[in-house]
Amino acid sequence: MKQLLSIIDGFNAKLGKITSFVMIPTLLCIYYEVVSRYVFGKPTLWASELMIYFCAILYILGAAWTLQVGRHVKIDMLYSKVSPRGQRVLDIFTFPFFTLYMGLLLWVGFEFAMQSMLIGETSGTPWDPPIYPIKILFFIGVLMLLMQGLAKLIRDVHFLATGKEL
Repeated sequence: MKQLLSIIDGFNAKLGKITSFVMIPTLLCIYYEVVSRYVFGKPTLWASELMIYFCAILYILGAAWTLQVGRHVKIDMLYSKVSPRGQRVLDIFTFPFFTLYMGLLLWVGFEFAMQSMLIGETSGTPWDPPIYPIKILFFIGVLMLLMQGLAKLIRDVHFLATGKEL
């Protein structure tokens, strides 16, 4: 079991760290668009659209790593006031909702990605980049987030059963 958790953690950490480098071209696109728009009065469509795609990649492929390192948003009013054991109980209690949501996203994401890929969907703007690569990455990101959630569940159950971290 530890080996499987290590594989999930290792893959998501590497994917998250590699994905974090997408921040550099994202910032360059933002900088280019701001200068182009406000200094030269000539906004560009491609920089705005590319920035949206880069941000989508950051959010989608960074989500599992974010869960792994405990940086997802929680309701801190309640969560921070309970013990580590209570936090694990809350996480286990909410896991079915997480699984349902991720399962639906996985199913719909797969359908949308396949449809988009089959028709060669593009944005429909004058620049007209393909959309299907982002939709495929969405499916992959949701799958990795679900796997990281399962790894967290296993760790939480183990902690409640033994009182020790796995």
